[in-house]
Order: sequence, then structure tokens, then C-alpha cells
Amino acid sequence: MTLQSGPVVCVSYLALAELWTVPQFPLANHGAEVRSIEWSVAADGPMTAAVLASLGAPTLLISNDIGDDEHGGFVHDWLEQRHVEPAFAIRSEVTTPRIVVAADGDHTRTWFAHLPGVVASLEQAEFSTVSRASFIYLDCYELIEAAALRVIAAGAVAEVPLLLNLGGSELSEAVAAAVAGYPRLLIQTNVDDAHHGEASALAEHLLAETGAAWVIVTAGAFGAVAVSRTEQVAVPAFPVQVLHTHCAGAAFSGGLLYGVRAGWTMRRSMQLGSASGALRCVRPHGDPLPSLDEMEAVIVSAQQFRSSVTPLWTAGKLRTV
Repeated sequence: MTLQSGPVVCVSYLALAELWTVPQFPLANHGAEVRSIEWSVAADGPMTAAVLASLGAPTLLISNDIGDDEHGGFVHDWLEQRHVEPAFAIRSEVTTPRIVVAADGDHTRTWFAHLPGVVASLEQAEFSTVSRASFIYLDCYELIEAAALRVIAAGAVAEVPLLLNLGGSELSEAVAAAVAGYPRLLIQTNVDDAHHGEASALAEHLLAETGAAWVIVTAGAFGAVAVSRTEQVAVPAFPVQVLHTHCAGAAFSGGLLYGVRAGWTMRRSMQLGSASGALRCVRPHGDPLPSLDEMEAVIVSAQQFRSSVTPLWTAGKLRTV
């Protein structure tokens, strides 16, 4: 897979993300103090597009329409400031979708989604632009599966490489059938930290189910693994002081996709993805996204550190002695 001039077309739903931090989640019929409220964007596709744009890759975001309300204005401005080209409309009769994400002191998250009109809007979206893409990034959540199937079909006809993000969802029979024989297919999904030991087995299972070129499974603080028919690659997560974890997986996708699109090895691409995810976790939501130089500095710094200690790799986590 080599660098092409066309944009990376990212397809997903678009919503305001309202991020709450609480010391701990309450028991049923009890409450918790909300210590901070910040705004960002959802879902993974918009953040992936923004990460790619910060790295200098041209991007186009196809999503549902949003409203001209306060939430829609924030989402539009957030994407514009990060140089993401939009392929959606701002309409006065639309209520901007919203997702509230609550995270506790251990960065455990739960969310509440209010996504009016998202399915209908995406089902009416125009996907002909994927034919001029250098790569497609597609969130394949159950909610928007009908639209995702249209994107897969259009991408297959145009023979555009595809990164299909399952986001922890099951691979449905319809999607498995749609991607069967898809050339230059990558599949990404994730497991919770507590289930990191299942990452390789899940990757192997999805590889067998889809015939993808690569399947990549991220496991939070335990790094990520990728498998193909002939190789298995594992990279650690870079140790950072975590401020939040919102869209860390999407940031990984952006770094990974930048490398793959440029023809890098899978290992090098995954290292960039890990650096992107790490920097996402340490920066406030309103800060600029990291540049390629900043990501590569994280990789070099980690390599220098590891060369100065005796590393012990236990279940993907780095310890030192």
C-alpha cells in the first residue's frame, strides 16, 4: 500500500461529545459529583480524520447532518480548526446529536447517546466520493450498519483500500459477507484492558472470518497486536500520565492509517498509532492535535529509555528492573 494523492475519506456519525469526570460511579438510586465538563466530538471517525489532518494527510469526513444550534456550532468549528474537510450539511431543522461520556478516577467510562436522525441522515448520504479516495476509514457500528454496507460496496467497486473499525462490536454476518474478498482490507477493533490476553485470539478469529490483509486489536495500556496470514506484530503502549481516554482508539487509528497509507511497515505504522493514542490521552480536549514530529519524538524517547534498562514484557506491559 503506497501513498496516493486522494484524500482519506472517513465515514461515521458526527455528534457533540460532552465529557464528564466523576470520582466514582454511584450505586443505583444514588448520585455522584461531576467535577468537570468538557466538550469534544464523536464518534471515532471525526477524531481519526482530525488526527490525519494534523499529520498533513488530506481528509474528507462524510457524516450525518448537524444543526445550527450551539452544539452544532461547536462541532463545526472544532473540525474547521483542525482542517477537516466536511461532507455534511448544517441545517436549522436538525438537532445536533449528542453523546454524554462519564469517566471515573480509573478512566472507566460509560456513555449515554442521543442521536436523533443519525441513521436516516447517513442512509441518504452521498458516497460517490469514495471512488477518488486514497483510503477509506469506516466506523462499522451496529447503529449505522446499513450506511456502512453501502460504503463497503462503493469502495470495493473502486478498489480503494479500507480500514474497517468495529470499535469492539461483533462482526455481523452481513458485514462479513460484504467484505469477503475485499482487496487491501484492514480491520481494527479493541478489547478492554482486563481482557488483553484475548487480543491475539480475537485477531486470528477475525482474520479467518474475513480474509483481511491485517487485523489489528488494541488493548489500552497493554498495547496492540496485528496479525496477517504470515505475520504477527505486537507493539506496547507508551507509558504516559493519563488525563483522559476519550477517542484514544481513534487517535491510534489515525496514526496507524497515516503509516499504512504511506507504505510503512505494519510495525512502524502501529508505533505511530500508539504514539498518537498516548498523546491524545495527555492533552486537554481543546488543545491542537500532535504533529508527526511530536509523535516521532515520543517513539524515539521510548526507544532510548528501553535501551537503557532491562525490559520485561509481561502481558504487553513494560516494567523495568
